[in-house]
Amino acid sequence: MPDPRKVLVIDDEVHIRRVIEVILKKRGYEVITAKNGEEGLEAIRSLQPDAVISDIRMPKLDGEALCKMVNPLKEFRSFLTVIMTARISPDEQKWIDGMKDTIFMEKPFSPLRLADCIDRYFEDKLMNT
Repeated sequence: MPDPRKVLVIDDEVHIRRVIEVILKKRGYEVITAKNGEEGLEAIRSLQPDAVISDIRMPKLDGEALCKMVNPLKEFRSFLTVIMTARISPDEQKWIDGMKDTIFMEKPFSPLRLADCIDRYFEDKLMNT
């Protein structure tokens, strides 16, 4: 049996990390959490998750800077990035659209819709290999 896919959840709000963690674990994912962008960046580099869920507005390293730093890694190892925030400006939407394998989800979000989105990404990836 293959190892479960790893999903990294980066958010400075503990209750959001916990809700996402519970839903994804029920779907069979291994879930890693980080409370800020710096912790998230280290986890992406060292643990190589298959998907990353990140808030935009976080302390120490915001979601935009994080995405721009890790986007070049996707040339060698693709992974999904889901960016979440309550409000998004046209400029934010523009940089999100320019990132490889990156989608936007508005807060408040549906945890089930988020999990479905991640499931679909992996299903599509399997069908295209």
